Amino acid sequence: MAESEPIEASGQTIENVQGSIVRLQQSTVRHLHAEQAQLVQSAAGRVDADWVEVQQGAVQVIEAGTVRTRGGIALGIRADTVAAEQIGALALRAEDLTLADSTAAVMIGQNVRAGSINTVVFVGQQVEGQVNTVLDSRSAALLGLVIGAVLGSLSLLRELLGHARR
Repeated sequence: MAESEPIEASGQTIENVQGSIVRLQQSTVRHLHAEQAQLVQSAAGRVDADWVEVQQGAVQVIEAGTVRTRGGIALGIRADTVAAEQIGALALRAEDLTLADSTAAVMIGQNVRAGSINTVVFVGQQVEGQVNTVLDSRSAALLGLVIGAVLGSLSLLRELLGHARR
């Protein structure tokens, strides 16, 4: 069976693209589905691929087997393996997570190798390197309990005051 030709785009705006190998340069795409995807100075809404490489790009959501990225931002990345340098992300989740000089609001990883990472919430099994966090897993659980207790108390108080007015 013959392999399909790579799909390449430069300086284009594309609604949807699907292919075995997709390479975008200075382009935007709403949804990209591929076995291999490479985005260079490009933006994407959603990327679903086995292997993704992003260089100085912006992506809303990536779901992939392997993600490699250098420079850029992402709202969410979920993958088996993530290797990233100088990125900002709202949420990262991976079995194997290697990050350097990056920031993530929420970071979850089984095996984490870090070089100067800043995060708000971090949950990791095995961690090597420097991760600066506002909340680790214990603090996040404690915060959840406190918020739950406060909301429960407010609900109970509202219920009691409602009965007193009747």
